[in-house]
Amino acid sequence: MSKNFVFRLSAAALVAGSVMGVAGLAAAQDQTAIYSQYHQAIRAAEACREMKLDPASWSKVSTYIDKKINYEIPAGERLTLIEAAKTDTRVLVWNKGCESDEVKALLALYDAELANAS
Repeated sequence: MSKNFVFRLSAAALVAGSVMGVAGLAAAQDQTAIYSQYHQAIRAAEACREMKLDPASWSKVSTYIDKKINYEIPAGERLTLIEAAKTDTRVLVWNKGCESDEVKALLALYDAELANAS
């Protein structure tokens, strides 16, 4: 093999690895966004409908969300995302109210996917 061929092959492998790494990062970001959105939907339902999930319902909803993200987010990161979702949703409801488009979208997500899971 010539040095030029080896160099081009190495460069191609490096580019392919970089692209795969970026795709993996994008997929991880998508999973965290999905995870956060589901938890925001739960918090919006709790705040706007004055409902509370019991432990059995939390278990069902958590399993549903875990399946949606293919169990790809580590436990510590999940806790961080849940706490951020609580805060973000509380601020959103406080500032814009339950009748805002953003909160209505979260409630629609809860109704469509999570209400039946709990």
